[in-house]
Amino acid sequence: MRKLPSLSMLRLFEETCRTLSLSKAAEALFITQSAASRQLRQLEMFLGKDLFIRNHSGLTLTQEAILLLPVVRQSLDILEEGVRHVQLRNPLQHLRLQVAPTFATRWLAPRLVTLRARNSQLQVALISEARQKYSDFDCAIRFGNPAQIGENGEWLCHETLVLVGSPLLLIDGQFPPLNSRTPLHVLNGDLRLDNWLRWCEAAGEVVFPEESGLEFSTQDQVINACITGAGYAVLDRSMIRNELRSGLLIQLSPLLLQSANGYWLEIPPGKRGLPRVSHFRDWLIEEMRGFTGEEAIPVSEAGV
Repeated sequence: MRKLPSLSMLRLFEETCRTLSLSKAAEALFITQSAASRQLRQLEMFLGKDLFIRNHSGLTLTQEAILLLPVVRQSLDILEEGVRHVQLRNPLQHLRLQVAPTFATRWLAPRLVTLRARNSQLQVALISEARQKYSDFDCAIRFGNPAQIGENGEWLCHETLVLVGSPLLLIDGQFPPLNSRTPLHVLNGDLRLDNWLRWCEAAGEVVFPEESGLEFSTQDQVINACITGAGYAVLDRSMIRNELRSGLLIQLSPLLLQSANGYWLEIPPGKRGLPRVSHFRDWLIEEMRGFTGEEAIPVSEAGV
């Protein structure tokens, strides 16, 4: 038996935090102000904490309310998402995917039209990885190394790392030396990926000091920063094809380095036999095979 306050109390708490007015919250939830006041008192009694400071100018959140609010909002969001999932007309055709952010933006999203062309009834929903502990999903495309794959995983591809920079960095037709510009780093959680270390060692370049450079939480953020001339970056060539073709980024060395990291497909137990999952898995493997035969992209002769 869960010891939780009622859903109506939690909805009232969230709405009161949003409006900082009990009367406005009551109006939004179609209850009387006296009923709202009673529910709020019951919630505070349940918690043994005051949630609002009442004064002549309105309501102010206490520290306890500030701590509780994000938890309540996330829980209500997840509950709402689950209810919507059940309400779908044809859940058998509703594919819920969790995808690493850069892969989702730069690889998967542009190809979903071909997936839909095969099955126009298939509905695809991309779920934030931040909610992976709470949300039901059919498949996930994870980022990491092969050692992290469990029994439900299937390896897709390694990254191919290249050194790139923006043409905005050119000085008299030449790129400045590596150590004269900021290295841009991709984070994996709280740790830097070893892209720069591996590339410098393979190229025979001096390794940057450990504390140097700028750090970004996703590769997509590094790509955007690199385009603006913020510094040099070592990136997955597959994720910057369009930028290399258009000249927004320039590959500065012919060295192609296979990363220790890459992407794999994870299918939870009990999901593999679902038609929508089998359909997506077969399409993904086929697309991935075609993608690995990439055409040549010119490498800059204006070396660093």
